[in-house]
Amino acid sequence: MTTLRLNAADLSRTVLRSEPAVLVELAMAAQRLVLADVPEHLAGWRTRTRAALRPEMRSYLDLCRTPYLVPDLVTPPVFDGGLDALLDRVAGTPDEVLAAELGPLVASGALPARVAPLAAGEPAARARLRAAMRAFHGVALAPYWSEIEGAVRADRAVRGHTLAAGGLGRVLRDLSPYLAWAETGEHYALSYRCAVADDVEVAAGGRGLTLLPCHLAPQPYLLADPGGPLVLVYPIRPGRRELGAGAPLADLLGRTRAAVLAATADAPGTSQLARRVGVSAATASEHAATLRAAGLITTRRDGAGVRHCLTPLGEQVLRAGGPAGVRPR
Repeated sequence: MTTLRLNAADLSRTVLRSEPAVLVELAMAAQRLVLADVPEHLAGWRTRTRAALRPEMRSYLDLCRTPYLVPDLVTPPVFDGGLDALLDRVAGTPDEVLAAELGPLVASGALPARVAPLAAGEPAARARLRAAMRAFHGVALAPYWSEIEGAVRADRAVRGHTLAAGGLGRVLRDLSPYLAWAETGEHYALSYRCAVADDVEVAAGGRGLTLLPCHLAPQPYLLADPGGPLVLVYPIRPGRRELGAGAPLADLLGRTRAAVLAATADAPGTSQLARRVGVSAATASEHAATLRAAGLITTRRDGAGVRHCLTPLGEQVLRAGGPAGVRPR
């Protein structure tokens, strides 16, 4: 059991991200390939991903080959920025970190001997790792990213409504069937059963807690960030359809309008909505008006602008039908 010990300051600094973290999803995708069981909604995705694997991806997949164990260096607690910048960060991991994280695993046989050049920080090995991560991203995540984004935003929207109705304690109690929340006076604990460790306790000590929803995570996962808040990755509840198995909302509403509905999950403004879907602000506003008339979203004033929010009906439609892609037709 891994237990996070929180105090009142940690709770006041608890935040819930609304976007998936690409490097975390990537590592969890690699883990899904080596775990014995896979949930039904990911079975087709795993079959397609395994069939698309190529030798140049091995440098990355080697690091994720042990079930429930991923080196911290490939999941840095940095979530903003494009894929290239994040890959540069991983490839630029300091020599001492590479040696400390990978050296013992190579020595024990947990990682193959071919990882030794990376553990030594050799430039060519760093370049191979970066290329391997990008190649694996191209087959495991890129074709499904709009669906993953939509599912994570929908999950976050549900948490937002729970927060407004029942407070943070209820959000933490209902966050995941893998997690247990306990309150005793001024002491708080968020616990989960860890597959690779027993009775580990981590005290946030006032640093705060970042909750990171993840589509592909098989269980909760704690990211190492000694200088910042604790980051707890939690698996979102799976949708009712297979990842990448079509877009029923697009068939019903049209691809652009379905994309607008999915992109509304975290209450964006009109300009932000337009950028996400790849249409003009006027077009986004027109589609929002249609969805609003159907009772799927509401629009409220926010200063000089507006924010578009899913209604409970819209949430149900989005979760039942699955998020659609963002390319208009």
